[in-house]
Formats: sequence, C-alpha cells, structure tokens
Amino acid sequence: MGCNASSAGGGDEVQVKKARNPDSKSQERKQAANENKEYNAKMEFLARVPLMKRLPKSEHPLVAGACVVQEFGKGSNVITQGERGNEFFVIRSGEASVNVKDDSGESKKVATLKTGDYFGENALLRDEERSATITAETQLSTFKITRDKFQELKLHENLQFANRRAVGGGAQNASRAKPPSPKTPQEVQLISQAIRNNETFRTITTLDDARITSMVELMWKEEVAVGEKIIEEGDLNADFFYVVQDGCFEIFVSDENEGREAFGAYSESKVVSTVSAGGSFGELALLYFVPRAATVKAKANSTVWVIDRHNFKSILMKVSDNKLKDYVRYLDGVAILQSLLSEEKQQLAKALVEMHFQKGEAVIQQGEPGSTFYILYDGAVNIVKDGAIVTSLSASVARGTAQYFGEGALLDSETRGATAEITSEIAKTLVLDRDAFNMLLGPLKDIIERNRQGGATRPSMVGKGQAQGIAPAAAEKPREKILRRDLARIGLLGCGGFGA
Repeated sequence: MGCNASSAGGGDEVQVKKARNPDSKSQERKQAANENKEYNAKMEFLARVPLMKRLPKSEHPLVAGACVVQEFGKGSNVITQGERGNEFFVIRSGEASVNVKDDSGESKKVATLKTGDYFGENALLRDEERSATITAETQLSTFKITRDKFQELKLHENLQFANRRAVGGGAQNASRAKPPSPKTPQEVQLISQAIRNNETFRTITTLDDARITSMVELMWKEEVAVGEKIIEEGDLNADFFYVVQDGCFEIFVSDENEGREAFGAYSESKVVSTVSAGGSFGELALLYFVPRAATVKAKANSTVWVIDRHNFKSILMKVSDNKLKDYVRYLDGVAILQSLLSEEKQQLAKALVEMHFQKGEAVIQQGEPGSTFYILYDGAVNIVKDGAIVTSLSASVARGTAQYFGEGALLDSETRGATAEITSEIAKTLVLDRDAFNMLLGPLKDIIERNRQGGATRPSMVGKGQAQGIAPAAAEKPREKILRRDLARIGLLGCGGFGA
C-alpha cells in the first residue's frame, strides 16, 4: 500500500522528516523495541506449546504475528456454548474450566484447561456452534487468532488438532494424582527409557533429562489384574500416562459408526497392537484435553507406573526449580538489585527471557536509548567505547560464573554509554526490560527509596506492578508512511515464506 507511490510533493516529505524532533525518533525506537520484545515472547511461548510442535518452524513467525493477547478476569466467560465462534485461543497463563450443558439444561464441569492448552478450534474447523462454555477460573491470559487469520495461515491443514467428539457427552469427575512411589535404580532406568522411546513425545514436545527426571520422581505404581480395562475408548476422563513395568496390555480400537461419533457410538472393537514391559501409552492425554482413542486391557497381571496430566503439564511448561535458583543467584550479583526482597527476585527470575547471540553481533549499541538489562551466563563480550575496547566479560555454565551489563536501563531510559559486542562463537544471555520489571514490581527507583525508608521490613511489591496502567504501544500514534524510494536494499533475507 503506497510502496511504489511517488508524487511532486516528495520533497516536502523529506523536509518534514529532517525537521522531526529527536524525541520522536526515540519514541519510535522504544515502540519498535517493545513490539520486538512482545513478538519474541510470543515466539518463545509458542515453541513450548505441544500443539505447535508439528508446525514447521519457518511458519512460527507467521503464527506469532497473528496472535493477539487477550486478558480475562476471574469468572469471565471466554466462549459460551451454543454461540457461533470466530476465534481460536491458546492459554498463555492461568486456568479455565470447561462446562457443558446436558439435555436438561444443567451445566457440568468436565475439565480444567491450563497453560499451553487450546480451545475454540471446532468453530473454525467445521463452522460449528461452541460445544462448551469456557470460564476463567483465575486471571486468564490468552493468545487469540481470528477466523480470517486461522484460515489465511491454513492452520486447519497444518496443525493436528485432537478429536474432541465426546466433549458434549458429559464427563466423570477429574481423577486425582496419587503420592509418588519409591523406585529402585532399575525401575528409574526403565521408566526414563520408556519416556525417551515414546514416539509422540519425541515428535511434538521437548523432554530433556531434567524434565524426565521430574516426571519419574512424581510417578506412582499400580497393579492391574488380567482382564481389567485401564483405559476405555471415548472416555473423557483422560488424565493419565502409563509406563509398563511388567505384564502385557492389548490395544483395542473400534470402527466409528459414521454420523454417530458425537454420541460415543462404536462398532465392535479389534486388537490393533500390544504393549509389554518397557512400553507406554496414554500420552495424548498429557498433551491435550481429548477423549481416549482406544481401549487398553490387561492381557496378564501387570504393573504400571502412572503420572497425571496436571503434573506433566507443570513440568513441561515451567522453568525448572534448579534453573530458577541459578537465575536468582545471577540476580543476587547485580548491585542495583540489592534492594529487592527474596520473593521479588524469585518473581523476576520467572520473567527472565533467554536470548542467544552469534559472534560479531552488537547486543547493545553506544548512543542508542536503552531499556533492557542483560545477564551473560555463557560466552564472552567486549565492551567498546568510542571504538576502543574498555573491558572484556566472560561467563561459563561449567564454572557457574555470570556477568551483567545494561542494568542502568532498569532505572532510567538511559542512552547506552558503550557497545557490547559478542566475541565467542555463541553467547547465551537472560534478558529483562524496564517495562516488564515495572509490570511485575513497579519502578525500581520507588523500591530503592522504600528500602531506604523501611529496610528489610518493607512489604513485598510482588503483584503491585503497573500492568493495568500501560496502554498498548500501537495506540500511541499512527505510523508514518514509508515510501519504497526511501529504502535501501541491503540483502536477501529469504524466499518462499510469503508465497514468493
């Protein structure tokens, strides 16, 4: 739109640009930085959502660009059963309940959705009415994609959505987790290997050694008698994943009667496979809110290890406790953060975003406005001022050392006094900007002042940030039109991603 436009008034446009206030440029840079930060946060979150694992990584930026953040207060209905829907949602944080009305009009809670879960796809896939009411159980933050964007990005073709045909049929009460059972080293090895060998986990999610260890620690042991059905096809109470320690299970799948699947009607089941010691089943229940796709029956007296969906999702979506301890330790070394209470540092640690840089990249640039603080925990950088190297910083995960720079940006909108340039092949950093800090705890200047007045006895600022008072950056002022003739060709970023 207007990229190829030209007119006799072009000279006037150039004069206007030259006359622009430097503060205006600074505001534009800040706005662009905020938008980049929000976009990177979307990319990082979507990469952890199991549903998105099947989507080619080259398409993740398009999905992130289509996502709109929408917040809901506790008790608000996000979607309502029976209404026509035009949006698809992924939960960014918080919890929501799934409620379904039966024929008598009575509403029953059939499930709870948490971070990383999604809903609303059926209205866009098959143009159906909403089959359930989704209500925010806590403060709920979501990413929303509209019908137009959903179809434009061909998400109905590129994502594999769970079949939720039984959601309208009512449900049993959610099952509860049991206390972990003690395990021998041999049992730990068997469970860990079974999780690593699970094809679904390898394909659509990331389970590193730390997460697998956390899963194994939480699993409990159950005995299953021969002939007992441990999973029933179509059952909505699908909350558990199983690893077989000994014994054998048969997997039965029935042919759905066409046109009757919404009512849970199935023809005669047949055995499609067996699972023996070292095998596993039920993994889709951990990743999605979805009815069981098969019946699993014990062929012999068997022993299984079990984990519930809630614990698994918590392990998958959160930073590990060990990492949080490391992050807090890094924050402890930052002089201007000494005024923070332990609880406040814990909150900041959860908000740190990991960013990696390549050799030769300038993380911050001398003379540019700054709003971001960096912790270097692996790699090396040169601090360069007026073209001369002032100092060099290095950090190592193996040695447990970390360095930091740009911390003054948490106090003021400072102009960077030096350039930080990467000298190692790769540098790993943790990043926090001033807006994120203010949203979590309020201005750092105010905290330092309160600390001077009240010392360690002052109240915690967790939950007292400025999130409610921040207006969207995009609403500040209209964007300036950029003409094609004002642009300079630098190089080719890539081909094909936008239909070229």
